[in-house]
Amino acid sequence: MKFKTRDYFSFTSHSAFGASAVAWFRILSENKFLIHPLFIPKVIFITGAVILSIPFQWYERLVYRRKIEAVKIKNPVFILGHPRSGTTFLHYLMSKDPAFGYCTTVQAMIPHLFLTWSGFFSRLLSKALPEKRPMDNMKMGSALPKEEEFALAGYGPESMVTGYYFPKYFNRNFDRNVLFKENSNGEKRWKKNFDYFIRKLSLGNEGKTLLLKSPANTARVKEILSMYPEAKFIHIYRNPYDVFQSHLHLFKKLLPMLSFQQVGDQQLEEIVFETYIKIHEKYFAEKSLIPPGNLVEVRYEDFVLNPMNNLENIYRSVKLEGLESAKPLFGKELQAYTDYSKNKFTLSKEHAEKISSRLQFAFNEFGYEASYPSENNRN
Repeated sequence: MKFKTRDYFSFTSHSAFGASAVAWFRILSENKFLIHPLFIPKVIFITGAVILSIPFQWYERLVYRRKIEAVKIKNPVFILGHPRSGTTFLHYLMSKDPAFGYCTTVQAMIPHLFLTWSGFFSRLLSKALPEKRPMDNMKMGSALPKEEEFALAGYGPESMVTGYYFPKYFNRNFDRNVLFKENSNGEKRWKKNFDYFIRKLSLGNEGKTLLLKSPANTARVKEILSMYPEAKFIHIYRNPYDVFQSHLHLFKKLLPMLSFQQVGDQQLEEIVFETYIKIHEKYFAEKSLIPPGNLVEVRYEDFVLNPMNNLENIYRSVKLEGLESAKPLFGKELQAYTDYSKNKFTLSKEHAEKISSRLQFAFNEFGYEASYPSENNRN
């Protein structure tokens, strides 16, 4: 993996700059401070920024504490799906419905400061962020929707994002901080942090119904329902061949920006397999817990062929209001993707057979053929 110098000290490319001091040192401690020497200066720089932000974070918490505690959460809408399954495209489209509030990029990057400093950081991020995401050419912007998982990394290790910081221990951290295996205290902390951030986000969105998107939440259905029993869920899924290749590509783009360790291609490949298996096994086991009428599942390949029809089906299936007024806004947003070109990958026969074998359960569940096309070139 190649690391770009411009990303090394850039707060716009690393979510840890927005962490609280307690969260930051918990993340480092949980990973035993095992930092590659190349990244020690970066960690020191982030530590300094985090410490300098302490009084500003305290100020925001003190000023808004009572207002945040008084927030009444409307039943959120959760977009679920494994990374690279089309969750961002769906999130971008549905966020155009003015009935929804959502987590923006600036709110995800400075979760402890956005109620008081979002204007300043929005201007800063707007100048610093690239126009398109490095992994898939989707548009970027400080006010565009962002995964709340990045914000949760600012509260402690209990986030899938912190696994990118220490990829050598990604699978261990995923088990502890996403699946909460043998980590009941971690589950309690995640629930507490998530609920606090959602209340704060609701306050920042003037009490609107929140449209939330985090692939890690696909493996947290039971935990989410324990907090928001009437939440609604939209699960988008995609051919496992395409998801595997695209997720591996995502790692190779994200780690140069987020990682404090170096990791080889074989370990990355195993991380991708393990993540896919664990997310889907837990989702398949827990989706029956969702009350009837609160879950709709969408096939990515069908969605991109006819987004508007699928959006109509989503709204009807989980009884969301405001579809007719949102349709013109959806249509306008869709026009922006007229010339969008998806990444293309070439998959070797060896990899195709390995994916077919290890992910057979998902092929069966989703109804895809576990045989890779002979032309061996897919979008």
